[in-house]
Amino acid sequence: MQMDMGKVFAMASQMGAEDVSTKKVEKMDSTVYLKDQVLAANNLTAAEKELYKDASIKIKLDKANNEMKIIMSCPFKFISQLPEIKNNFYTVINKLKALDKLYGKEGEQPGSPADEAMGEKALKPGADFCKFTAEPGKIEYRIIDTAGITKIVSTDSTFMMMQQMMSLLGEMTYKTRITSTKSFKNYTGNNAVLSADKKTIIFTNTFTDMLEHPERFAYKIEY
Repeated sequence: MQMDMGKVFAMASQMGAEDVSTKKVEKMDSTVYLKDQVLAANNLTAAEKELYKDASIKIKLDKANNEMKIIMSCPFKFISQLPEIKNNFYTVINKLKALDKLYGKEGEQPGSPADEAMGEKALKPGADFCKFTAEPGKIEYRIIDTAGITKIVSTDSTFMMMQQMMSLLGEMTYKTRITSTKSFKNYTGNNAVLSADKKTIIFTNTFTDMLEHPERFAYKIEY
């Protein structure tokens, strides 16, 4: 999962509302491997520790150029493990308070539940109304309750706040990139772009798509 927070960072700086998480940091280009934190965590199950022990977080921060990118990675051995990672990786990151520790805030008051909820909903919009499956030869993301997504984005306070932020920062874009060692045979999905070797595909959507056409977030590939 990759988040580009450059626009948010620039806007906060212009408004004088400097993010406390980066207040003492001017520049950073670091990768933190989470193995020690994962294995020592008492709020993760044995299965979670085994799955996420090789996860990592990379952050690139440059205040002078209003740049802030966060990349969270988790390798896996079996395709059957991918749904668990997609659905719960960000939750595990929050349990570990890994981003706080990355900024050197260990021991300080953790982020509020509201902040964590916004982060999770921004990364996985409408996740409760969708289903992701992965098996040998096929990966699919289905919308199982379009009406449910439409209702929650129009009434949930977190989504309403995200819409207000978009009026200042511009459209929020979601890209799903899938790369395989085998060529893709068939695929469906919004704004699909297939690489020349047919082994990488990118689906692109926007936050507005989720508000007005949530069905566009669905995709399916066979390889």
